Amino acid sequence: MSGRVSVLVVNFNGGSTLETALEKWREVCPEWHELIVADNGSTDGSLDRAREQFPDAEILELGENLGFGTANNRAAERAEGDYLLLLNSDAWPLPGCVERLKSTLDQRPEVGLVCPRLVYADDRPQFHWAPVTSVLGEAIQIVRNRFESCPWVHRPWPSRGWFTAACVMVRKRAFQQIGGFDEGFFLYFEDVDLCLRLRQAGWRLVDEPAATAKHLKGGSQATAAGTSLHYRLGQARYYCKHRPRWEQQFIRRKILAKLKDRDDRRRLQEAFESRAFETHTQASPP
Repeated sequence: MSGRVSVLVVNFNGGSTLETALEKWREVCPEWHELIVADNGSTDGSLDRAREQFPDAEILELGENLGFGTANNRAAERAEGDYLLLLNSDAWPLPGCVERLKSTLDQRPEVGLVCPRLVYADDRPQFHWAPVTSVLGEAIQIVRNRFESCPWVHRPWPSRGWFTAACVMVRKRAFQQIGGFDEGFFLYFEDVDLCLRLRQAGWRLVDEPAATAKHLKGGSQATAAGTSLHYRLGQARYYCKHRPRWEQQFIRRKILAKLKDRDDRRRLQEAFESRAFETHTQASPP
């Protein structure tokens, strides 16, 4: 169906948060959509409740925790829509959001990804984009984070590096062209990498301020083990793929200085030494 939106929700022990998000989605969902819930081996009963309460959703049981990007890739393979709405299990679009995102992609064929404005549950503004991820960009983001509640810091910058995948609509053709998410990222930095590769392939990435989604932020990861290590591994992979050697060495020293667990340090050392980190998908312009 032309112009159809496939909504992809990744769940891992989402608990009541998943139920809330799906209930909110049902209140605003347009007719031209399909809903796919990809479950990363949840053990908290959240998938069973979702199956009972949302019989129209397609449930994709992956059997184990494959990570955020890989689960989205598996769901995208099943999706029939022209557009993919990537949605965290602790996020939901507000009325009119999906229609506005779809309209942007309908009217602007050069755009491969569009992101709505994000707010917290209490309507406080939330960052939906960040500067280019680099040593300098991450330093800027640390300072910027302190002012997240201030409206002025959400004004558009001349160069926005990447948009969060908590709620974002991607043209399926663009997603397929670059091979979807890099499955070497388990959790964190997979959306940073996706945005960079979309740009490299010639697609434009934009936001739509008139579209708004709520994101509880962290609710979908509340029971994830080893979150900090996943973050550091994702950071290491990103820098080894996309940043110059001196930045790789800088981040390597910074990460290892913070890690106290011997096994975690070993895994990070192996990550930086892996030649697989130094390659990435090349794609031709659309």
